[in-house]
Order: sequence, then C-alpha cells, then structure tokens
Amino acid sequence: MARREVPVTAPARARVGLPVIADGSRRHPLLVGVDASGGACNNGCQPCVTPVDPVDADVAGRHVVIRHREATLAPALVARVRALKAAGAASVAIVTNGRMLGIAAVARGLAAAGLDRAIVKLFARDAAAHDRHARVDGAYAQALAGIAALRAHGGVEVVVAFAPPADQPRDRAAERALAQALTDREPVVLPEPEVLGHANEYRYDVVTLRPGIRFEHAYWDTRVFPMIHVNTGPLCNIRCVYCNVFGGTDPRLFDVGYVLGLLDDAAARFRDAAGAPTIDFIGGEPTMHPELPRLIAAARARGFARVLICTNGVRLARPGYLDQLIAAGLTGVRLSFHDHRADAAAALADVPGLGTTYPDVAAMLLARPELDTHVFRIVLASNLDALPDYLRWLAAHNRTGRPIDLTIGMPSMRGRLHEARALYPPLARLRPAVAEAMALAASLGFAPTLHHAPACWYPDDPTRAACTHVVTQQVDAVGGAITEQQFEGDTGYGAACARCPARAEGCAGLPRAYLDADPAAAEAWLTPITFTPGRRLA
Repeated sequence: MARREVPVTAPARARVGLPVIADGSRRHPLLVGVDASGGACNNGCQPCVTPVDPVDADVAGRHVVIRHREATLAPALVARVRALKAAGAASVAIVTNGRMLGIAAVARGLAAAGLDRAIVKLFARDAAAHDRHARVDGAYAQALAGIAALRAHGGVEVVVAFAPPADQPRDRAAERALAQALTDREPVVLPEPEVLGHANEYRYDVVTLRPGIRFEHAYWDTRVFPMIHVNTGPLCNIRCVYCNVFGGTDPRLFDVGYVLGLLDDAAARFRDAAGAPTIDFIGGEPTMHPELPRLIAAARARGFARVLICTNGVRLARPGYLDQLIAAGLTGVRLSFHDHRADAAAALADVPGLGTTYPDVAAMLLARPELDTHVFRIVLASNLDALPDYLRWLAAHNRTGRPIDLTIGMPSMRGRLHEARALYPPLARLRPAVAEAMALAASLGFAPTLHHAPACWYPDDPTRAACTHVVTQQVDAVGGAITEQQFEGDTGYGAACARCPARAEGCAGLPRAYLDADPAAAEAWLTPITFTPGRRLA
C-alpha cells in the first residue's frame, strides 16, 4: 500500500479539459432538475450559470445534485428531495443563490426532507458587486442570511461556490477566507466538489484490554474489544465546545479507497483476535460521509461481526437514515450525549437550531433493542449538577432490555478544551458527584465506567477506570509498526501518584488545568488506590 496525497480539486474538465461522464459518484454526481418546467429565478444574472437539468435518472446508490435555475422557487423541491432520498440516492444536494433559505419554512422543509448539502452561489465577495451581477438589491445580504439559517439546522452541510463574471479579477485566498468565515468549509467548484483528501498516514487506532484483564469482567468484556477506530475524515456538522479535535473546522472527508485500505489491514491483523473485534467509524462526524453505508457494508464483508459509529447523532434524526445504516450492517452506536436537556445540549454543540434533536435521538436509540447503544458523557462545569437527572432520564427511556451502557468522562486537555478552562468542573465536586452517580446508577440497574480520568476519580471501585484496563495503540498500515499512545492530552502527576500502582498500569494522571490552577488542591485531591484489575466472574 503506497503512500499518496489526494488533494481536494476541481472536476477533471476544469483541470485538463476532458469531458466528464456523470456516473453518480461523489466525484461526478448526477445532475437532475426538480420537474419538467423551465424553472424560474429571483435573480437576473447574465449569463445564468445554473441550467435546468433533466428529471429522469436512476439515482439508487448515486450522488445527486439538483440544478433548476433557482431550485428553491420550485414548489415541488421538498417533495423532489424526499423522493430522491426514498429512491435510494446516496446524497442529495441543491445549487442555489441562497436567498430563499432565510425563510424558516424553506430551510426547515429541506432539512426535514433529508437534504444533505446546499451549494450557495456567491458572485462576488462584497455586497455591491454581488448585487450588481445578480441585478437585485439586497441579494448578497439575503444569501448570507440563508446560509446562516440553513446551517442552524445542523444536519445539512452548507458550502459556498464562487461564480463571478468571467471578466472579474479573482482573489482565491480571499474567497477561501470568506467561505471559511461563512460556512467553516472551503469553497467548492460547481456543481459539486471532489472531496478526496485524506490524512496521508494510513494509520488507525486499536483499543485492547490490558494483559491480565479477564474478558468475563462485568465492565470489560468481549462485546467491544479489541475496538478498531477507523477515521472517515474530520468533517463535522457541529462545533462542540468540548471537542478534542476541533470538530467543525476541517472540511475534509477521506476517500473510500483510503478507508477500504485501512479496513483491509485491520482485517488482516485483528479479525481473528481474541474477543469480538469491533470496527468503530469515527471522525469528525462519520455520518457526514456520503459513503458511510458502503463503508459499513465493507467492514461486515471483511468479517467484522460488530460495526459501530461514534456519532453526535444529529443526522440520525433524519427519517429512514438509521434504518439505512442498519440495513448496511451497522450493529451499534457510540453516542456522544452530554446532556439530556435540549437547550443545554445545544449550547454545548455550539450550533443554533438543534431544538430537541439530542434527546430525541438518544430516546430513539434506547428504543432500538437490535442495536448496541453505548452512551458517552463528559462532565463539564455546566452539566455536572444535572448528572443525577441525566441518569434517571436514561433509565426512564431505556427500552433495549439490557442495562444502560454508559461511560462518564472528565474533560480531556486536547482540542478546544485545552484553552477553554472555564469548562472544567470544580475539582472539589468531582469525586462526590461521581460517587453519587455510581450509587444512583446501581439503584437503576446499571454500572457506568470512567474514561478520560485518573483511576482515583472513584477510589471505591477502581475497576471502573478505563485507564488501567485498556490500552490504545496506533497501527501504521504501511510500515507495520504498532505503538502505544496516550490520548488524554496534557496531563500531569502529583506526589501521591508516585505511591499509586495505577501509574504503572496506564493512569495518565490529572488534566493539567487542575494542576496549573491550584497545585495544592490538585495534590490534596489525588489519592493512591489499591489496584485491582478485572477478574473472572464467579
């Protein structure tokens, strides 16, 4: 498997002047209209860069872009999007001037119908030049308002395509900067970008149980380990304030061939490993990848009986999407669900317009017994006091017939949390809060585990701590090396840690934020434990 770099580029015809056959791939999507009408537009651009395309096409499994003069003026657009999705289109995008997207009913209807992407045309970087070309005063302001309105729905990706008059000077750097400011994405080339970028590393992570840990242990068992994390690309539809990889700022997706190469390597190394090897697609946000069903099916075809996605869940709210993933072979979901209160969860996501999406999706997953749902919650300053009600909420909505599978984590000093120290909960409250949570969870019939945390967070039962029971390794699929990694970010030890056996068993210590803020308090908090690895159940 040779290393290679595949950049995000324009379509082939723009690079070498060759004709392109629209085959319904991500690279060359099918271009379709809304209906047989000639279409209308609320701009007066001359010449028009968005023709009306034919309607008839076999869209099953193909990527589709709707071009219809100004598609948002077509009364049948929402029904058309819904019909294309029902016909099995891999993704549906529209090309638009964006002006109608600022109308709440339009944005809401498109999002509910399952629209995957809106490509908004800008004819200049400033209002005067844009409006002059559009021949409509205020067109630029309406386009920007439309971008913001549709992005507020979270599940729809919005990108900008610059389509200036041929005689207008171009400043590509300025266009990129404006597109990033408006959408957190690079500008694209009409009618659809070619998104093929990848990490050029051919690496993936594997989480395994540490030697000596019994698979039959109540918390650490064969349902998930070894877990192989395969990244589909850093593209994300939200910008969580606690994100440890700056989600929502990097627009790349990884091409299918690259991901399949990682799956091939993982199958060769781990498919026959002890336990039940699991493929876990991560990101970014894996549901943003238009080929996710294909990737899930590919993992199952390579012999992995368990295939999960690690997701914020927003796109799972789309009608039929979860069923599509299950049909492809999905067996479980690792859900980042950090608050059961809709307003608090949306504030953490830092994207407006999510409404009740988070609790709605969590309740939906907890009502699907055919799926293994693993819930993860980071304890932050803003949600610490709500932890007991959160546990009760999970128990009340659990319809799986199994105990809740919950992992509670402390903030990890990576990504945005490295500088957002106000999000760290008070150290003095952490241990009492988790002890109370463990007691309450036991009364509700389940036993949470602890991650991104030192082993002494819950000294009454150190077997709950992931750090002393699992090890994360990074696999180089090209060079063959497997290297143990520490993924807790910037952490440190106190004097008490020198006397604690957990340090030698994988505990990374306390987040540096606490050690920096009050070294004496951090030192007083750290507590040597009696290390007891998981043992075989009687």
